[in-house]
Amino acid sequence: MFKHPDPTIRAAAQRAFDALLDAIPVSSISAQGLNLDEGAQHFSGVLEKAGLRAEIWDGEGAPTVFAERPAADGRPTLLFYGHYDVQPPDPLDDWDSPPFEPTLRDGAIFGRGAGDNKGQLLAHVGAIAELIARDELDIGVKFLVEGEEEIGSPHVAAVAEAHADRLHADLALTADAPVHDDGSPVVIFGVRGLLFIEVELAGAPADLHSGNRGGIAPTPAWELVHALASLRAADGRVLVPGFYDVVRDPEPAEIQMLDRLPVNQQQLTDDLGEAGAARWQDESPWRALGFKPNCNIAGITSGYQGTGAKTVIPSRASAKIDFRLVADQDPDAVFEAVANHLRDINPNVGVRKLAAVPPSATSPENPRVQSVIEAVRHATGRDPLLRPRLGGTTPDYVFTQVLGIPSVLVPYGPTNMNHHAPNERMTIEAIERGAACTVEICRALGQEEA
Repeated sequence: MFKHPDPTIRAAAQRAFDALLDAIPVSSISAQGLNLDEGAQHFSGVLEKAGLRAEIWDGEGAPTVFAERPAADGRPTLLFYGHYDVQPPDPLDDWDSPPFEPTLRDGAIFGRGAGDNKGQLLAHVGAIAELIARDELDIGVKFLVEGEEEIGSPHVAAVAEAHADRLHADLALTADAPVHDDGSPVVIFGVRGLLFIEVELAGAPADLHSGNRGGIAPTPAWELVHALASLRAADGRVLVPGFYDVVRDPEPAEIQMLDRLPVNQQQLTDDLGEAGAARWQDESPWRALGFKPNCNIAGITSGYQGTGAKTVIPSRASAKIDFRLVADQDPDAVFEAVANHLRDINPNVGVRKLAAVPPSATSPENPRVQSVIEAVRHATGRDPLLRPRLGGTTPDYVFTQVLGIPSVLVPYGPTNMNHHAPNERMTIEAIERGAACTVEICRALGQEEA
């Protein structure tokens, strides 16, 4: 199945493949609070089997798994981050095979969590296990595996602060995204932050007949629409006062990286549709995805949504909104600004914070980051694309701000891994790529001093 010429990498990929088959059936869904203890126990066992000393840290949220193999004197330590929780599988009817039954077809393993994040995390674990088995691991390694990433990692910073001495390392490494749109390997030096809120409005005590009470009853759905419209202009600019006050523009070196990133117009068309992709015919999307904040309506709920007509005035309306934030925006400060703005528009509006994750960045000039870039080049046989920011969000700030260590993302997932969607998958090729990159990164760092 695996064909890499290096026997260590080939065996590491097989370990990761076998472990992924075992991990997908663990339906650890953080959004619903399902099977999180089971997820932690499972990955603790996987890490113990790999040859590390593992323990489970309990706290306010889902349990966190920590594992380590200490470094010899003078050797650096690499901290791997990953998460065992997954997204809900809905809509179930759109899956071609059961989401929690790993299915092998078309050169890939299908199942919820196959790519996000179990498959990529297990590529790391498989590589470390094989290096230990062959007595070829010349660095210290640690793993931090949490169970709340899919709901914004609300407790991982507190866990890191409480165990900062145990988590100390020379570099943090995360694999939790797809490779570049054109399939090229990529090294990423930071992430956008996230603020997720819920906005609610209430009217009459119950739904009312839209004829008998239409024109005299309060209309929370209309009030919600007007409030939401005040957040964003038609061109996408956020209208909240002060929202852009601390937004940092990219540095010249980061602009050069952005200019070198290719744009796959076919991938954009597949993802955005022809009308959506046309917006980016003459402009690269990468600056917008890394350095421009965004406001998105993730969902709106009010009134009757069934078949046919039902003439009612809904008594309640709510929406869920996510803001992707960039350096140096503080999600808590943005929340206060957004909440105050909405209450100025409508004093009856309720605003609730659901998740807040700061943005994060590491300098690409860091010597160990340079070692990672060279290792990825050697592992894949291709020059990796260098991307200043990931458009999505991980708790990268836990490493750069809480623990004070450099951190990079080296994703292994295929471009069409369908994470957060039905038919999520991790290809055999991607598993082998992840194992190869992990082995080579460990080998490169093994030539350095702590």
